[in-house]
Amino acid sequence: MAASDKPRLIKLVHVARRDLQIDEDTWRAMLLEQTGKRSSKDLTLQQLERVLGHLKTRGFKVRKPVDAKPRREQRPLDTAADSKKARAVWLLLAEIGAVRDPSEAALNAYVRRQAGVDDLRWVQDMEPVIEGLKAWAARLLPQALQTRFADLQAAGVVLDWGSVASLVKAVAPKRNPAGFVALEAAWDTLKSARRVAP
Repeated sequence: MAASDKPRLIKLVHVARRDLQIDEDTWRAMLLEQTGKRSSKDLTLQQLERVLGHLKTRGFKVRKPVDAKPRREQRPLDTAADSKKARAVWLLLAEIGAVRDPSEAALNAYVRRQAGVDDLRWVQDMEPVIEGLKAWAARLLPQALQTRFADLQAAGVVLDWGSVASLVKAVAPKRNPAGFVALEAAWDTLKSARRVAP
């Protein structure tokens, strides 16, 4: 433990004292017996840990604060090409408002439902995962494109296309206009449209 842990440990032993309802005289006697000192602020880290251990044997249980957030497991990102594709579509879904949580943990929860494993790197066949994400995005992108197109026009941004359909055709002329690749290209084009009308 680092020296910076000392204030936390002092606070914790006083929480234990309160929880166990130890009076002042008993508290001082216990500190003296355990450490040779009568005040918690004079204790070393090791002595504070010894006192805390003793208080645990008397029934004290360390509790998480009510407002403590659950710790998320930190795994390294899978950098395989298929994992990057899945992650990119997941982030696109978050961008258009289909996914509330763009985190890797949320993506892994989706993968668990689709592939039965808890992490992208453990998926045997990524194609169904990627294609599922792309199909989901392809269903929602047309409305997102319409909304973005209208918002840009209302903001006075000069657009080179009269409609979303003409935009899709212009940016992906050889692709299915209802397919993911064409819709994603149109979305990326609208994201970079920033020229304001005079």
